[in-house]
Amino acid sequence: MSGNEVLAMIKIAILEHEKETKEIAFQLADVFRNIDWTFRHYYKASNLAKAMKEEAFQIFFFDEMFDTPRLDSFFVHDNPSALIVYLCADPTLKESSETRNRVHYISKAHLAEDLRALAPALLAQAAQKDMYSLVYQGVKIEIPVEDIFYLEKIGKNVHFHTRKGEFHRRLNLADLDEEFDRYGFLRVHISYLINGKYLTGIYKDEVELNHSMRVPLSRAQKKKLGLTVRAPRHGADEMEVAGAAA
Repeated sequence: MSGNEVLAMIKIAILEHEKETKEIAFQLADVFRNIDWTFRHYYKASNLAKAMKEEAFQIFFFDEMFDTPRLDSFFVHDNPSALIVYLCADPTLKESSETRNRVHYISKAHLAEDLRALAPALLAQAAQKDMYSLVYQGVKIEIPVEDIFYLEKIGKNVHFHTRKGEFHRRLNLADLDEEFDRYGFLRVHISYLINGKYLTGIYKDEVELNHSMRVPLSRAQKKKLGLTVRAPRHGADEMEVAGAAA
């Protein structure tokens, strides 16, 4: 089995004022200097919604005025593989209650600086357009990296839990840990490697992915990854919600 890279165009949608859009585009030109990318600028959410019927975007930039439950449901929830960035007057107010690792808040006053700090996440998102190939039951399968939720070591096999189902192959998880690092995957346990952008919550000894799946979390990896506790978005459980240090 081998991992193969596919050079795909990264599409970015920006729902912002023209001034901020120009600065975002300028900074992204530096972040993606070795990657093919394009962006579309929109003034109205309705125009972006219409455009999304014709093409898919991997990264969205929104003014904080669009950070509402109704628009979150349409733009964020309905695009589970996308990376979301909100431009805010004070991002700390938003970050304290955000559980999703793929949703980021940056400061309008420090836009250039914050975008440079966000570069690893942006590059990992772009890289997830790569295809990963493996031979399963004698058939070669091409899996988009962004469709992989997590990898699980069971016996001598590594199981790939993906949108297309579960596949397994005899592999070394330590080797995959190194290979998938560039995609933003996190080793949360000796037997588990997760796609970091699908991280939505961290409990005492588990991590939650995509608001639905849970896998074990070891104390050692929790400390190594530098996870930080935040207040839960929902009060049903005592949940530690965190973002991994880049």
